[in-house]
Amino acid sequence: MKNMSLTRQLFAVVAILVCGFAAVLYFQMRTSSHSIFSQRYDMQRILTESAVGVMKAYHEREVKGEMTRAEAQAAAFEAISAMRYVPDGYLFAYDYAGNRVAFPGKAGVGKNFYDLADKFGVRLVADLIAAGRKGGDFTLYHWTRPDGPADETFPKVGYALAFEPWGVVVGTGAYLDDLHTFVANDAKKTVTAALFVLVLTLVVAYRVIGGITGGLGELRSALLRVAEDDTDLAIPHTNRANELGAMAKATAVLQDKARERKAMALAQAAQQQELDGERQNNLLRQQEESRQQALVVSTIGTALARMAEGDLAVRCGDLGPAYAQLRGNFNDAVARLEEALLRVRLKSGDIGISKEDIRHASRELANRTEQQAANLEETSAALDELTVAIRQTAEGAREAANRVQTVSNEARESDDVVNKAMDAMSNIERSAEEIAKIIGVIDEIAFQTNLLALNAGVEAARAGESGKGFAVVAQEVRELAQRSAAAARQIKEQIARSSDQVHQGVDLVGKTGAALKRISSQITEANDAVAGIAASAQEQDTTLRAISTSLNQLDTATQKNAAMAQDTTRSAEQLSSDASDLLHLIEGFRLGAQVREGEQLRMAS
Repeated sequence: MKNMSLTRQLFAVVAILVCGFAAVLYFQMRTSSHSIFSQRYDMQRILTESAVGVMKAYHEREVKGEMTRAEAQAAAFEAISAMRYVPDGYLFAYDYAGNRVAFPGKAGVGKNFYDLADKFGVRLVADLIAAGRKGGDFTLYHWTRPDGPADETFPKVGYALAFEPWGVVVGTGAYLDDLHTFVANDAKKTVTAALFVLVLTLVVAYRVIGGITGGLGELRSALLRVAEDDTDLAIPHTNRANELGAMAKATAVLQDKARERKAMALAQAAQQQELDGERQNNLLRQQEESRQQALVVSTIGTALARMAEGDLAVRCGDLGPAYAQLRGNFNDAVARLEEALLRVRLKSGDIGISKEDIRHASRELANRTEQQAANLEETSAALDELTVAIRQTAEGAREAANRVQTVSNEARESDDVVNKAMDAMSNIERSAEEIAKIIGVIDEIAFQTNLLALNAGVEAARAGESGKGFAVVAQEVRELAQRSAAAARQIKEQIARSSDQVHQGVDLVGKTGAALKRISSQITEANDAVAGIAASAQEQDTTLRAISTSLNQLDTATQKNAAMAQDTTRSAEQLSSDASDLLHLIEGFRLGAQVREGEQLRMAS
């Protein structure tokens, strides 16, 4: 049944309805026929009971003594013989022996008809007497009509009821052929009408079923064309208000979905093309940024390595517009450091010259002091020379003090430059950390994108055929996320290596700053020593002037000068040692060509 076509199923339903209608019609005809015959049977029973009622009435008069039995029976039989009913019915009466006692026109009254039988051998009188004595019953037999041919019999039914007080059975008979004819004619009319209704029903069912199956066939063709992505087809029967119209509207909705899916596929193709272009641009941009970052890290790393070796003439090359400020800051810091060291180096040369003068003057002062102790007679002559020498020593000491002060200021500026260089390197380190964080965020975004692409692929797989486009897009997005994550990891590793190199640069710059601080401290000590020398020279000048005023105090002044000369000699030796250390430290740095030329000019002057 499930594999039958819809047309056969509908016609099967119609056939079942027709069979049911025929069965109902058949049972209705049988019921109607039985009702008609029942009416005839009931009429016979009622008439027979009426005849028995007549006999009961006369029997009561007999019992009352109003009539004799013979009079009562004669009157009752006369009345029964006179009873008629349509169309040709009459009543009769027989005693139990079969003698006729009542009949229309008194035909055959007094004769015995107990053995009377029809042509089929039915003993109708005997059967009627037996049926009457049982309490009343029907007997079927065949008999001729009074106005018909003598050799033609018709079916007839008789009903008999006994009246026991008189021993008489009263009955009546009725022909059934008219009922059969009526029932047959009525059945013909009913069957004819039923056949007409059946044919009309079949025609209407054929038209209706044809309309349904035809519409379904058209919808089937439309569905097949919609399944083939025919979005321009006009869906039939959408204007109907029945189930076929609902199916047509659903097909139209499906066509709209197919149209939207087709448009979505075109949009996805355009979007995929745009994504491919953007992905290529991102890849090129990332490669360029990676190349620039690698160039920056390599260039700065090389420069820091050369700085770590003491080469201050190094300069950072072109790093691109994105890192121009970093390049400028780095080169400025190195230039300032180089300039500061140049100044320190030049001042160190001046200190070296001054310390030689101081050491020479101190030695001469000591010699003269010894000579003054041995040769007081030469005091006056040597006093002028000593005064001049001491004055020159004082001026040289003041000049040396000024120069040392200048060197100290330059050393402090060098400290500032180194601090700025350390700050710049710290900024580079923080920038590297920020870049690492950004790379981490990119890595996390790539992970989330990969996860979303995986979920989109799962949902697209659940969607089946309609989700294949989404599955392709999800796979492409997932590959892009994986490549982005791999590039982010590579960049992160390069940034980590760059950060390590920056740490090394920071350590080297820190060591340089510490060395410069030690130099500054030593210069400060040298400044104090030179200031002490200047003060001592000033005191010597005062003493010599006192000597010129009073030769009597020459011995005491000479002793003091001797002690001061020894202190000055020790200070000069210490200054000479410190100046040598400073020069040795500065010689460890390589300066540019212009710096070296400036130094040569300085030394020549």
